[in-house]
Amino acid sequence: MEIGDVERALPETSRLISCSSEATLANHSSADNEVPRNTLIKQEAWWLLTSSAPLALSYLCQNSFNFFSLLSVGKLGVDELAAASLATMIINFIVLMPSVGLACALETFCTAQFTASRDKTRVGFHMQRGLFAVTVQLVPTIGLFLFIDPLLRMLGQTEHVSELCGQFLRWWLWGSWPLVAFECLKRFVMAQGLMRANTIVMGVVMPIHVLNCYLLVWSPQFGLGFIGAPLTTVISSWLLFGGMVLYIACSDARKGWGGFSWECLDNIWEFYRLGIPSAAMLACSWAAFELVTFGSSIFGPTSLAAQACIFSAMALTYQAPAAIGSAAATRIGNSLGLSKHRRARYSAHVAIAMGYVLGIGSSILLFACRKKWGYLYTRDQAVAELCAQLMPYFAAVQTYDGMNGLISGILRALGKQKLGAFLSFPSFWILGLPLGFYLALGPLKLEVIGLWLGLAAGVIVFSIAQQWYVIYRIDWRYEVKECFDRLSKSSRPMPSSSYESIESYGSIA
Repeated sequence: MEIGDVERALPETSRLISCSSEATLANHSSADNEVPRNTLIKQEAWWLLTSSAPLALSYLCQNSFNFFSLLSVGKLGVDELAAASLATMIINFIVLMPSVGLACALETFCTAQFTASRDKTRVGFHMQRGLFAVTVQLVPTIGLFLFIDPLLRMLGQTEHVSELCGQFLRWWLWGSWPLVAFECLKRFVMAQGLMRANTIVMGVVMPIHVLNCYLLVWSPQFGLGFIGAPLTTVISSWLLFGGMVLYIACSDARKGWGGFSWECLDNIWEFYRLGIPSAAMLACSWAAFELVTFGSSIFGPTSLAAQACIFSAMALTYQAPAAIGSAAATRIGNSLGLSKHRRARYSAHVAIAMGYVLGIGSSILLFACRKKWGYLYTRDQAVAELCAQLMPYFAAVQTYDGMNGLISGILRALGKQKLGAFLSFPSFWILGLPLGFYLALGPLKLEVIGLWLGLAAGVIVFSIAQQWYVIYRIDWRYEVKECFDRLSKSSRPMPSSSYESIESYGSIA
């Protein structure tokens, strides 16, 4: 087909797909409406529970990789621990935050495409776009990391810490691509309903990572010292990537892969249109939390240590609601691809209810353990007492923080990442942070408690705004049409017969 033919076919293809989605919605939504309300709630609750449980475990394991790496480096000295912590923060901001944001766009395209099309390789078509986007995003990072030592010295770091941090980052680069590619492969598999893949791969790699942290960092026989920490991460990154590729090759997920094609670059802006807001939403919230950590250092090492203890609890309690959000993104996207708008709506509402039950339970547990939590990390009484003072504020806000992770999954399924970015900026950067620093440094002199009060205000406002929109403003019937329109705009021309009806594919119930 000539380029001119393709251009002429695009409007007609878009019209056919749009008409197909409208006809599917009109003719077959009644089948979904016949399912009793209580039955639908039970089905969605069970699916979300059984799917999010293994995801939560895998997320917890993946987030503990840095914990074990820093734990092993901490035995080498203060400069080594400071350099590794600084390098980890740089990696999070410059590499992982934009890469994960771009990869999250796959939760919009792949989940709906899997159920909307008979050609399952269309899922792989979108995944190739994700791989391309995260690969391109790494290119400027390589140049920065290779020559970052002088920049760190200009920013006030000591000569030794700058040198060690630069070494860490340059070694880490060898495992950067497989790590960001793993994020794309993970979502490719999840979109096809294979929610345990990540848990299986992580279950194999996690003990290897822990063992390597000992062997390659400070083992008397094989230890390489400081360089062993980034080398351990490199090995684990390649194992995660290789393990997921092997899983795809040996499972039904391979049916979604149609091979590499340069056609994935056609109209790739539609991918970036959702990927960039996803990264922006992560940046607004992630940077706000990091700035609060920086602000706590102003008030001395005791405040910084107590803040670290609280943030460790936050990282722990965040994983389960985030997993529910990822499972909900898959379920809602699959439902929209089948024109099941009622099931998609119930999935979202059930997920929100599950998030509140989990969050309130976690808050009660954390409040009950507030006086003992600090002693899990230190024997310093001052740190433990300040941690106990901060814990009630965190316990009050952590439910809403977890709900932010959950709701973001629902918004990704609906392709509304831009809304999350628009809501997060004023919540954190116009309300939360200015209020927190005013309370901490202003006339009240509340110090780190003031920072937490401001952060809590931002988190709660952001959470309530997102939930209000999902519960009261979403027209789920209209979202089906939006889903099909989005797929038609982002894909190469396809005949409408490539798209499934409910009878031809079947129910996901």
